[in-house]
Amino acid sequence: MRVGRGVECTTTVAALCLSLALSLAGCASPGGGGPGGSRSEQPGSPGFVQATQEPVTGPIPMPLPAPPPYINPPTAAPRPTTASPLAPAAVPVPAPLPTAGESTGATVYFVAIGDGGSRGVRFGCDDSLVAVHVAAPPGSDPLSVAMGQLLAPDGTASRSGLYNALSGSALRYVSGYLDGTTAVVNLSGSLRPGGVCDQPRIETQLAQTAVAATGASQAAIYIDGNTLADVLSLR
Repeated sequence: MRVGRGVECTTTVAALCLSLALSLAGCASPGGGGPGGSRSEQPGSPGFVQATQEPVTGPIPMPLPAPPPYINPPTAAPRPTTASPLAPAAVPVPAPLPTAGESTGATVYFVAIGDGGSRGVRFGCDDSLVAVHVAAPPGSDPLSVAMGQLLAPDGTASRSGLYNALSGSALRYVSGYLDGTTAVVNLSGSLRPGGVCDQPRIETQLAQTAVAATGASQAAIYIDGNTLADVLSLR
C-alpha cells in the first residue's frame, strides 16, 4: 500500500525539518549559544518565565527598632552628709534644797543706819534692812542657827559694817516652830533697846530672820511668854 507509506514518509520528513529549524533558530538568537551556553531571556521572548513570590502566610515580622544612641548613665546624686548629732549641752544641776535635818546656811538681817534703802529694804528711821548669809553645819536647824547669829554678842553685824539693834540685849533662843504660815519664836532674857529707832529695828530684824529661816509669811516673837510688842511697849 503505497499511499499509506507515502504519507508516513512525508510526516517523518516534516518532523525532521521542524527539528532542524528550531536548532538553527537557537544558534541565530542574540546572546545565544550552543549547548552549555548562557542565555538571557527577556520578557516576551520564548522561554521567559517570570518569577513569582510565594504568598506570605502568618504574622508579618516587624523590623527591629534601631538602638538608641548611647548615653552615659546618670551618676547617683551624692547623699547629703549630716553631722552627727551633737551631744546635748550640759545643763547645770541645781543643788538640792535642804531637807529635814539638813542645812547649808542661814540668812540673818542687820541694819544699815540712815542708808535710805540703798543697800536693802528701806524701813524705820530711813534705814536699810540688809540680808547677810551665814554658814551652818550639816544637820543643823536653820532657825536655830539664824537666831543664834542674831543674838550672839560677838558682833557678826559689825564685821559686815552693819548695825545690830539687839547687840545691847541679853537674849537667847529657846525654841521655834512653824504654825501654818506663821513662824513662832520663843526667846528668853532681857531686851534693852538703844533708842527710839531701835524698836522698829529690833522688831524687823527678828521677824524677817525668822521668816527667811522657815519660809513662813509672818512671825510671832515671844520673850519669856510675852509678845514682842508688849515687851517693846514697856521700854
